[in-house]
Amino acid sequence: MRVSPHSEAVAFDWAAAVRLLSAFNRHQNNPPPKTVFHAGYPLDIYDPKKPPKASVIFIPGLAIHGREDRRMRQLASALCAAGLRVVVPDIPSIRSLRVTSGQSHEVRGLVEILVNEPSLVVTENVALMSVSFSSVFALDIARQGTLGTRLKGVGIIGGYSDIESVASFLIKAKRADPYGKLIISRSYLLETEPGNYAEGDALKRAVELSALNAKVLNSLCDLFDLTDSIQAGIYERLTDADYCDDFYLKILDHLDDQWSGYRLEGDFPHDMSPVFILHGRHDRIIPSGEAKRLAQRFSRQKLPHFLCVSELLNHGNSDISMRKFFEVYRLLRGFAWFLGQISRAD
Repeated sequence: MRVSPHSEAVAFDWAAAVRLLSAFNRHQNNPPPKTVFHAGYPLDIYDPKKPPKASVIFIPGLAIHGREDRRMRQLASALCAAGLRVVVPDIPSIRSLRVTSGQSHEVRGLVEILVNEPSLVVTENVALMSVSFSSVFALDIARQGTLGTRLKGVGIIGGYSDIESVASFLIKAKRADPYGKLIISRSYLLETEPGNYAEGDALKRAVELSALNAKVLNSLCDLFDLTDSIQAGIYERLTDADYCDDFYLKILDHLDDQWSGYRLEGDFPHDMSPVFILHGRHDRIIPSGEAKRLAQRFSRQKLPHFLCVSELLNHGNSDISMRKFFEVYRLLRGFAWFLGQISRAD
């Protein structure tokens, strides 16, 4: 747990953080959101009982159920219980479990539309939250400064600093969750060999099977039918060290070109909004070292941030056990800092 010394003057909203974690822990009893449509996108809206302190736009990660993902709804409901209005858009390209070249521009454009719609974002104060690979979109929007002084804070869960390091881990490390490798493989195939329907369908099936069994660490061999020659061929390639080394170099080239929106390079602006960095210590998709490296970048630039690496989280999500008091306190303090930041009046 590390808080930037440049943030200590901001009041911690302990009461709101307690409400958040309490609602998170009893998520089965939280009221459902209201669904509306705007600019062609379905949105889930979570309204607090009292006038909200701030509005949070929550960008989903690569989850098969999108805004309806249990983990998304659990955290969105908890943020609402803390006194925030939460808007969760459904973004089809992300929900389809793909990395695509236009996602960063699509997400940025959508967030700007939502923030400028007073029937959706009903407060002056705005915050962004995002999970996993989508964290880069929230950080990019904050870096661009297009939301101006209305953006009071950014919360990222399971995010990263260096996409090359993440790609290397997912493609080459044996302990990595195969979900990440499968998403990268399918996304790359669809952009470089769009007519390869047989392998594309096999990878789609494997990605979706892994996504639907997210609570367990799937073995790659369990996600393919090895009696099928096409699926067996994909499996053999993805488990061959030489192939993975070569594939990683191809992904680096793709990150320099079509997927450049997933890079997070260069300095952040001196007036960057405060960032809450939350990460599961044993994350097997994006290692917790990425959160620490991101915090180090903010520290070098003397930018306000709060780092919380927790034993209580799995990748980008929700499974918190209230049995570990100190770990719960770490989460409580992190959210108290974040809620204090985004509720402040200038």
